[in-house]
Amino acid sequence: MAQWIKTWTQDDWLKDVLEWVDMACESYSIERISAPQPAVSSIRAIHLRINTDSGLLLFKAVAPGQLFEPPLTAVAAELVPDRLVMPLAIDPERGWMLCPDYGATLETLATTPELWARALGALGELQRELLDAEEVLFDAGLQILDPLWIPDEFNNALLLHASLPADHPLGIPARDADHAFSAFKDIEEACAQLSAGPIPLSLEHGSFDRRRVFAPVDATSAPRILNLGDAHWAHPFASLARPIERMRIDFRCSPEDPRIMEAIAAYLASWEEYGSPDELYPLVAPALRISPLHTHETWLQLLADADEASLRRWAPMVLEPLASLANA
Repeated sequence: MAQWIKTWTQDDWLKDVLEWVDMACESYSIERISAPQPAVSSIRAIHLRINTDSGLLLFKAVAPGQLFEPPLTAVAAELVPDRLVMPLAIDPERGWMLCPDYGATLETLATTPELWARALGALGELQRELLDAEEVLFDAGLQILDPLWIPDEFNNALLLHASLPADHPLGIPARDADHAFSAFKDIEEACAQLSAGPIPLSLEHGSFDRRRVFAPVDATSAPRILNLGDAHWAHPFASLARPIERMRIDFRCSPEDPRIMEAIAAYLASWEEYGSPDELYPLVAPALRISPLHTHETWLQLLADADEASLRRWAPMVLEPLASLANA
């Protein structure tokens, strides 16, 4: 068990959380009316439901490797308040965030192509509206993964893992590193295509699916997007990797299925200022090609402070994205 998860189970930690939550509630003239209710928890974060006299609030504490998420969420939500979760309070040093409950996520609704199309359209609109926010989001802690740098990042990652002792959880044999490096030319070409294309860098969500979108309150309002802990400032089209994977499962189909293509087209339509969906579609494949490197960086950062037992348990989340590049 990661040491921060152990911390989350301690009575003193919960006492500190509730004191902070009560102080935040007081600033809004609301009051907590019951003990917190545990919600989802993982190596990434713990969530608590907070009942107040004004309704339900959601508390989140993130792992040390994702401390940037609360300030990033707060800053980004100030820029696009109708498209993201708007925290009521954050504690950047402790990685705490208190937010309103915006209701059910899209995961609770029946899966349809139209639902996916609306979700991906909302993601594209969010990314487009944040195009000028690189500096302020970087200052909030968002890591930059420019395609221009990714070939070197890939090479450095392989050198790092190959240089670790053979018994280290994140170490890989030299032959495996050489096998993964066989993808270097493809990675380089994909990055060159993305860099030469018309789409600027923006917020790349990193783990977008129906769980990351609150159901809109009506037919015209934008769905609110949550969970920026896996985000980077990178080529935005890489955000399609997880949705395509999930749609293949939802619809039991190939990536070329018309239902998936419809959802991708809805996403690309958000970028019509830079070209039609047909003109932009050739950039999807290279963006998907490099997306495992984004996943690798996320998990490497997440496990930076993990103990050996946690490293051994979660090492595949770091190493499998690199292996997948050579097997694509």
